[in-house]
Amino acid sequence: MLKNKKIYVIPIFGFLAMILVTTLLLKLPMCNQQNISYIDAFFEAASMITATGSNVVILPEQFTLMGQFVCLVAMQIGAIGFMLFFSLIFMMSKEKMRLSDSLFLSNEVSTTDFPSVKQKAKKIIRYTFAIEFFGAWLLAFKFVPLYGMGKGLWVSLFHSVSAFCNVGADIIGTDSLAMFRNDIYVNIVFILLMFLGSLGYFVLEDLVHWYCTGRKNKAHTQSKLILEMSISLVVIGAIFVKIFDPELSLLEAIFEVVTARNTGFSTVDISSLHEMNQLLISILMFIGGGPGSNAGGIRVVVFAILIFTTIANLRNHEQVVVHYKNINDKFIRKAVAILMLDSFIVFLGVVGIALSENQGVLETIFYVISSFSNTGLVTFDMETLSVAGKIISVLIMYIGRIAPITFISLFTPMENKRAGIRYPDIDLML
Repeated sequence: MLKNKKIYVIPIFGFLAMILVTTLLLKLPMCNQQNISYIDAFFEAASMITATGSNVVILPEQFTLMGQFVCLVAMQIGAIGFMLFFSLIFMMSKEKMRLSDSLFLSNEVSTTDFPSVKQKAKKIIRYTFAIEFFGAWLLAFKFVPLYGMGKGLWVSLFHSVSAFCNVGADIIGTDSLAMFRNDIYVNIVFILLMFLGSLGYFVLEDLVHWYCTGRKNKAHTQSKLILEMSISLVVIGAIFVKIFDPELSLLEAIFEVVTARNTGFSTVDISSLHEMNQLLISILMFIGGGPGSNAGGIRVVVFAILIFTTIANLRNHEQVVVHYKNINDKFIRKAVAILMLDSFIVFLGVVGIALSENQGVLETIFYVISSFSNTGLVTFDMETLSVAGKIISVLIMYIGRIAPITFISLFTPMENKRAGIRYPDIDLML
């Protein structure tokens, strides 16, 4: 298959360019109610573009309506992906798509069917806007009576985009969604938006097809796997959260588990949770959501492959079988490579933050995993973050957002010129 690895440099500089442009926009006087430093504007821009959502300023107190609008656009571009944003502009020009453009988009939409890339990109954009506006409509029933028509509609739209794009930024106040911790309606809407955003567009397309046709047997194996793993993580995670923090309601436990896997909203103070729950949330953040979704982490498919491979080895099976289908060895190798690479990046991030900040080990690990997985949950006051800590954090967020594009593509098998050579096996003691 034709693949030029050099073209993957473009998304790297694309995201960087978007961060720098957003930084300059957030520095404009018309975007701010009070002065903001370049490093803080840079941090906020990176947080929005990388769909992380952690903040070193209080958004509604720092940014004007124009500044909040810049944040919303940055969240949207960052979540849809630079290359899909590029394709939207490209499609509006009605020019013919080149092979290199199809290669860019095929990596973003998780498909190798180049002729269908353009159609799939259109579907992704259509699904995104449809779900976001539907979520805003649902939230408006709560926020319009609370804030008035104009502000209520804006708050509804902003939080719908933030939830579905798995960003977790809010313009309500200093305590995220804590004021709605007992509001069943608001919690359900946010949980639904966050969960849908974590599944991936491939799964959403399958769900739409299933709903329209009723042919459940036509669902792809990958969609079934993602849904099963996602639901299992939510159920098992909520049970453990309730065990270690029994004073939390079941709704609060479910909310924290769903947001931990991808978003960063919170209805409770994360720092007040039991240390075992903070560790559990760290694991959930590291796992993340589905491939092709707005969530970060190693992705649930990688986690599932590692689990089923372990089970197959324990049972001494020659094949790793899921839903009566074998997982090819190349995907197992990729899964192991992703786990090792992401773990190594997290380790380097922990070292960097530990050297620059005066935080405990658990707080540091939690924060680094949260930044790398583009979740945005924190257990300490972000305003205490040093300049060095902010720069390291931006780098971690940036790598976390770019990794699914660059690293996976770099490990995609190229044409093997030595395919005819078979090396002898080696016996090792494990």
